Amino acid sequence: MEYAGLLFSEIAQYLLPPRVVRRILGFVDGTDTQLTPETFTAIQLSAAIMDSADNLTPQWYIEPLERHVQRLWHVAGVMNYIGPHLRALHESTEGEVTAAGLLLAELAPEPDRGKPLPNSMTQLLLKIEKGTLKYSWVA
Repeated sequence: MEYAGLLFSEIAQYLLPPRVVRRILGFVDGTDTQLTPETFTAIQLSAAIMDSADNLTPQWYIEPLERHVQRLWHVAGVMNYIGPHLRALHESTEGEVTAAGLLLAELAPEPDRGKPLPNSMTQLLLKIEKGTLKYSWVA
């Protein structure tokens, strides 16, 4: 819960009291029901803040959190779209690290785009051990 509170506070750029974080996460009256991203709404956040004994302004938190949630939904949509393509690439190259390095080089920002990445950089981005020549697909 401490980490969730730090995250919410950082996103909102204001310190959220622990009882508000507990309310946002659904830890109310001794229950351990948690809110999921699908059910998390500004209304729930506003209610959690308004129900707290602290003098908080809901808009301080709602607007930054809504922007953050929208970014996360966008990333999820993009990953759902490109995931099958990345898996097909993995299968067609049989997990060769050099093939992944070529793709990563094409995705690199200018002025490094298209230049071969050092193997150590490719291994770091793929989160594999140094010297590994093939990587496995992790969904």
